[in-house]
Amino acid sequence: MKKLIYTLLMIGAAMGSHAQTICVPGTITAQKSSYIIPDSSTNFNHGCIGQYYEQILYIKASKDTTLNVTNPVTALLTMDIDSFVVQADVTGLPSYLNVESVPTALLASGGDPKTNMKRMVIPGDSLACVKISGNIPGSQSPGSINLAINLRIYTSNIQCPGDPFVNALIPGFYPGRKTDTLTSLTYYSIMMNSAPCWPASLNEIGKPDFNLNAVMPNPAQSFTEVSIESPRSQDCQLLVLNMLGETVFHQSLKLQAGINRQSINTASFPNGLYILNLNGDQGNLSYKFQVQQ
Repeated sequence: MKKLIYTLLMIGAAMGSHAQTICVPGTITAQKSSYIIPDSSTNFNHGCIGQYYEQILYIKASKDTTLNVTNPVTALLTMDIDSFVVQADVTGLPSYLNVESVPTALLASGGDPKTNMKRMVIPGDSLACVKISGNIPGSQSPGSINLAINLRIYTSNIQCPGDPFVNALIPGFYPGRKTDTLTSLTYYSIMMNSAPCWPASLNEIGKPDFNLNAVMPNPAQSFTEVSIESPRSQDCQLLVLNMLGETVFHQSLKLQAGINRQSINTASFPNGLYILNLNGDQGNLSYKFQVQQ
């Protein structure tokens, strides 16, 4: 009996810990010194009226940067990135969608532009993530919702390495100077679709010569079926990853010319969003689908 109680307590603790997971920084990355994923080209997931919505932003703050200055003297300036400060109150976001982040957003405390807003502070050379989620009510009208995210970049230690003469000639630039640069990201939007609708996004990476026609049903319960159209016989790897980046399903496929179908047993998958990856010899496709038991 003691062993049983202990086991149940451990399971409960694990479930509680999992439930508190907001998002994991670095789950999706890019080969850049700094980035925000998704970007303007991929944008946010579409929303389905009357269903659950989730979008995760992955952010990398750069460590430092360089500037080419031509006035009054051509010079190469360097500066350290102290932090990115991202405003947690996304302009235009409907009230039914919540914003959570890792690191946790700090409440507004006033005093200066860096603290007078609810914000997430990302030190230079650090990773972060933001989750926007909630249930879209049936009263939501179809159409695009435009968003704006304010981002302040704080830098310091601006200098022209090894040349104090140039430092003296360029007004406003000298070792130890701090700057505050405000940027507003206005290219994000959420397209709200009415039923029938599936909360999924499609992203093409590389140039595969096969097409992912459908993943249905979506949301899935006990299973979902993938429909793949290929112009030729070829090998393909089918993977399903959860939002922690863990592989929960893996199948090697031999595609034939024409329509190919593969069933995925999702009965044991916890509710949530999953990423389906199809990897071929010429590229891969990524598709997001939902499990709702």
